[in-house]
Amino acid sequence: MDSTKSGKRPTPQRGSIRVELWVRSGKRTEFEPVIDRLDDATERGVIDGYTVETWDKFVDISGRTSPRERRARDKLQSYARWCANRGEQLSGLGDPVKRSVGRMGPERLTRRAPRAVMAEYEEGVLSHVTACEQCTGALRSRVDELDTRIEPEWPDRPMTIEW
Repeated sequence: MDSTKSGKRPTPQRGSIRVELWVRSGKRTEFEPVIDRLDDATERGVIDGYTVETWDKFVDISGRTSPRERRARDKLQSYARWCANRGEQLSGLGDPVKRSVGRMGPERLTRRAPRAVMAEYEEGVLSHVTACEQCTGALRSRVDELDTRIEPEWPDRPMTIEW
């Protein structure tokens, strides 16, 4: 619930923020608490919207990919590059390795994808990447940080107004 006298939200100090949450195929239910937080952030106007997308545990980087695989590969590369430009490493990103496709299929160059990545786009430009390898705490903390960027810090005690 907002605590403003006029009933209007404080003017944000940022441009529009859109969030992409990438999770491993079949693991969406593990991230429902994060998705609920993103729903809440969207309803309150903290973010303008979000999408939940999936990628496989190993992303094909050989070049022979379907459109879905190509999109996942491109996003993974974009997130890794964003981190590298800041002197960081994308948590959970594996080194390229050759793996067979299916049980007996040909070998392809693949890279292990993080369990989940939350990417933020401010005015359409990638502005922050948060990877989650063990638990969802990092992602929930990042949504909390987004909340504090727009919401003023209200004291926990009652406010006294002197005339």
